[in-house]
Amino acid sequence: MTDFYDRLGAGYDAVIDWEGRLPRESPFLREILARHNVHSVLDTACGTGEHAALFASWALEVVGTDLSEEMLAVCRAKYPGQPMRWVRAGFGETHAVLQRDFDAVTCLGNSFPHVLTDDGAKRTALDFAALVHAGGALVVQQLNYEAMRRRGERFLGPQSRVIEGREHLFLRIFDLDRDPIRFTMLEMVREGADWSRSSWETEHRAWTGAEMEGLLHEAGFGEVTLYGDFAWTPFDAGESDQIIVVAARG
Repeated sequence: MTDFYDRLGAGYDAVIDWEGRLPRESPFLREILARHNVHSVLDTACGTGEHAALFASWALEVVGTDLSEEMLAVCRAKYPGQPMRWVRAGFGETHAVLQRDFDAVTCLGNSFPHVLTDDGAKRTALDFAALVHAGGALVVQQLNYEAMRRRGERFLGPQSRVIEGREHLFLRIFDLDRDPIRFTMLEMVREGADWSRSSWETEHRAWTGAEMEGLLHEAGFGEVTLYGDFAWTPFDAGESDQIIVVAARG
């Protein structure tokens, strides 16, 4: 999994439509943080740091963690001198690395499905609980693979970007007929009249909303609420595109 994101690196920003995504997600995230009187945020699996930078723009103390050194290098290059801390840490080990807790912890961008085993999920949920202090909140966002399988939706994209004068096409492919799911990133680059192609893959586990709720209750979170999008729509296992989990630490 780390090799996948090390290889993607700065290309991650070419795959994601941040200009469309952040305005859509921001009101929901800001409301959750306000409800819990948040002053410090840990953004786990922070990728290229876009969400962490959003939280910092709200005058919050922000730490971003990721298992990929390449992703963290992108964060440091994008936000030099800004008051954000970038630390290498993976799921299940972050509290041991940081030795502190936060008012809120986020895990956004379909990162949790990289946890493939029951034991790994339990360790990650307990780690989240250790990282969120009493009265704080956890927000986890992931794709709803139940609905994708039911609808036969295997592709995200393509995304088209011009990078250093060359056209890039990115397609995300999900092989949903296997467990764990195989996630493939396909990149095509145009050089003059010709196209070159490369691809790389990793695995995802199709965690359900019910499984996420059970994991977090077992780890010590109290109220756990599931949404199907960032517009506060209640989660529907058969229809919702996403699973957005908001859990309160008692």
